[in-house]
Amino acid sequence: MEYQQNTNQDFQDLIEKYLDGKIKIEEVKKLVNYYESFQESHEWVEELGAEHTIKNKVLINILESIQSEESTQRIPFYKKVVFKYAVAASVLLLVSLGFLFKQNKSTEVPIRVVDTPIIIGSDKATLTLEDGTNVVLDKQGMYQSKKLTSDGKSLIYNKSDKQNIALEYNYLTIPRGGQFFVTLSDGTKVWLNSESKLKYPVNFIAGQPREIELVYGEAYLEVSKSYKHNGDAFILKTNEQNIRVLGTVFNVKAYKDETDILTTLVEGSVSVSNGISKNILKPGQQSKLSQTKNDFKIYNVDVDEHISWRNGEFSFTNKSLEDITKVLSRWYDVDIEIENTEMKKIGFTGVISKRQSIKYILDIIKNTNNMTYKIEGNKIVIE
Repeated sequence: MEYQQNTNQDFQDLIEKYLDGKIKIEEVKKLVNYYESFQESHEWVEELGAEHTIKNKVLINILESIQSEESTQRIPFYKKVVFKYAVAASVLLLVSLGFLFKQNKSTEVPIRVVDTPIIIGSDKATLTLEDGTNVVLDKQGMYQSKKLTSDGKSLIYNKSDKQNIALEYNYLTIPRGGQFFVTLSDGTKVWLNSESKLKYPVNFIAGQPREIELVYGEAYLEVSKSYKHNGDAFILKTNEQNIRVLGTVFNVKAYKDETDILTTLVEGSVSVSNGISKNILKPGQQSKLSQTKNDFKIYNVDVDEHISWRNGEFSFTNKSLEDITKVLSRWYDVDIEIENTEMKKIGFTGVISKRQSIKYILDIIKNTNNMTYKIEGNKIVIE
């Protein structure tokens, strides 16, 4: 029928608009109407391949999202995580869950975002100056001196025209529940993840390697190219490992409570060394240095997964619940205990915005597995 064909096309056009970020709340309501009309049509199943339970969850979550949007206008609807991901069949099927843990088990329980007293992470850090003074950096205000400026979200160092004789070091410490961005005096950009600490000179000395240290934690770096600094190389030190670059983009993960140091190359080239062996990484490769065995392994990896935190997302591919809770603990500044040891190794796959509440994430895990959890102040117990 011509009417049905038009409806199909209208449905696809609306989905394309939401994928382009141009959909309006009134048009989302049209999607619901189209959905209900397709419910009565066998053509829905043939074209989209969606089972009844999945379609119901889509409808329920769209309706809940509309109600939430109309009651609180804090975030444009098309920017919400529930509208971010889609599954392509012959046409695109809305997936309003935003974060899909893929396992053999399925659930018919719709997921609802619920506010929680546990605070979502934000931009904050403590800057330790060369004289030992500590400066708190957060959204409450700015900090400025002759050498640097901070707007509470980032820190920018000024390049000195004077010839430095001795290095003066600053430290930037990111607490659990925090993140921060710093531009070093040579123009190198560094994003620091939760529970991280960086040591670096206020200004570098010309003719010497530009050396900084990731004391612990995780950092994403866009290194200012060496030709801009008369060929001076850039070296990032971590525990048991040195990374030497001429100008590149890479991510380093070296947490105190993890036995492996992961170096992921986004672009350019880096040399990773532990004093025993040296490896040259190519874009898309990751080195894993085992601190217990003191040896390297090189892998080809999905770079986007390992740098997703820098773009405001959690990304997991078959990650164990134990590993996921470490990530969540750092960002939400909570202690998470898994009482059921059998749950620790269960693998999950999914992507979700870091702006979601932790309860939202826990509810998804709960509804895809036979597990319960309880929140006791700043502690979460998974049973």
